[in-house]
Amino acid sequence: KNLLVFSHYPTDYFSSSPDFMNQLKDNSKHDIFYFGGHRHNTDQFSTASIAPNVNWLVGGGGGWSCDGQEQGFVVGEIGEHYSITTYSVLVDYEVCCIDPSAPTTTSTPNATGRFPTVWNTV
Repeated sequence: KNLLVFSHYPTDYFSSSPDFMNQLKDNSKHDIFYFGGHRHNTDQFSTASIAPNVNWLVGGGGGWSCDGQEQGFVVGEIGEHYSITTYSVLVDYEVCCIDPSAPTTTSTPNATGRFPTVWNTV
């Protein structure tokens, strides 16, 4: 009865495809859980609703970019009778999204493959 959908794009990218969006909203055959990325945040408010089904933006976690304050990942739990529960696990924005203009500390392995004890500020 459950249908899990994983896509690179969040639902708000499909505004020009109303038939597709209507199918994502239809829970007559399946309860749909949609997970889309592309933007760098983890939330349920910045996408186009597919209610009564469940929809997540799951592109948060820092790295390349931070498009919002909610950085982390989504946990999906499948229960004994196939019920699904989803929730986000978030990290502090300041830990995940570093100011690109701030100096960082990095290290490169030496010829032996070991990291030197001297750190370089880049």
